[in-house]
Amino acid sequence: MYSKRMERNVQRIGYAVNRFRGNLLLIRGGTDPEEVRDEFAEVERILREVYVDIMNETPDPGLEGIHRKILEAAGTYVEAVEEFMKFYDDHDDDHFVYSGLKINEANELLNQAAAMF
Repeated sequence: MYSKRMERNVQRIGYAVNRFRGNLLLIRGGTDPEEVRDEFAEVERILREVYVDIMNETPDPGLEGIHRKILEAAGTYVEAVEEFMKFYDDHDDDHFVYSGLKINEANELLNQAAAMF
């Protein structure tokens, strides 16, 4: 059984990613990206916090591989949001594309971790 703290961190990743997607839907629906900038910054903050928590967690014996995979996924989610936030610096839509690719990569890593259970 994975620790309750790690289960909570995985849940927080899911929450943050869903929040990220929800804000993307707002933009696709016509919301000015500036209106949801603080929301994206909060998602970035949550994911960074989760990444640090996971990095500082010692996995139970036998769960080291799953732990590493979840840590890698969390780091990739952070990279995805960092890439997305670059849009606010230069307004280049390519950041949406690169961010989306990173999100897909992180999703795959999390699925691999789930398959390890």
